[in-house]
Amino acid sequence: MKKLALFSLITLFTISCETDVTDKVITDAYNGTALVSASGAVTDLAGTGTYLDLAISSPYLDTSDAAFITGAMVEVFENDSLISTLTEVRPGRYEDSTTLAQVGYGYRMTINVPEGYGSASGIWETTTDVVNAPFSFLSPLFPIMEDDSSWIDFRTGDSVYYADADSCYYSPYALWNDPAGRGNAYWIKNYWTTKIYAPNGLTGPLTPEETEKSLNSSINIFNDDQFIEGTQVSRFNFIGPPYTVFRDTLINLVFETRTVSEGMYDYLNIMANNIGGGGLFSVPYSPQIGNIRRQDDTTVYGLGYFYATSVRFDSITLFHPY
Repeated sequence: MKKLALFSLITLFTISCETDVTDKVITDAYNGTALVSASGAVTDLAGTGTYLDLAISSPYLDTSDAAFITGAMVEVFENDSLISTLTEVRPGRYEDSTTLAQVGYGYRMTINVPEGYGSASGIWETTTDVVNAPFSFLSPLFPIMEDDSSWIDFRTGDSVYYADADSCYYSPYALWNDPAGRGNAYWIKNYWTTKIYAPNGLTGPLTPEETEKSLNSSINIFNDDQFIEGTQVSRFNFIGPPYTVFRDTLINLVFETRTVSEGMYDYLNIMANNIGGGGLFSVPYSPQIGNIRRQDDTTVYGLGYFYATSVRFDSITLFHPY
């Protein structure tokens, strides 16, 4: 009996020594390898067109800024036809404001990195990204107040009589139509938002009492899983509470909407999840591999994403109803 117990303890000790939980985590981060970091887009926005920011990656745990890549040749292809060679307007920044995206067309680029950048030198390419059709607004953006039952703010008391209240709560909404078919996704930024002191509301005068204060900006991405196909009504400050609108202020909001492909949506979604760590069991931060790869070895990827998009801007002014 004692021999059996001793054998069991020896077996348990041996198993414990051979089991290493770190073996269950496998990473492939190209540690110490110089990679191309390329981020840009071909847009249908006049005056912006096509752009690319090009740099050399830093080692995995290096916190210094990445070095720009200068002297590269960047060529843009539309449905496999060469349409542009970008111009370097400053170190690492390449542009062509005349090359505009067209809905339904596919775009890719090749990047010839000159000698002197180690293993990053050579020709890199991006996969083809197709411009999705944008949604269409059936009416301008409009505000909905909290008591319209679209948003419920829990507070003391049953209701608020806004004629006697110094503030109210509004969210911008839109009546819009999503194009038919799966694969539609959008990247929406709300920014350039300002509070304007306006004691007389929209009637003014706004000057010389006008003061601007920047509000929080946000970026939201969503795809077919978050909305229905066709005509619908949606709230455009997707995350968080509605805006607090005081009696003596106006709030100006600007929304920039970019169509994104399924590949770009997945890239942004992974990036958003990747930066949300910090807990004991969170996945550690890692380089974000996109659609940039070496032309002579397509198993070696760079960092960043080159995408094709259709861009639109919409705005709304929120104000107190009384």
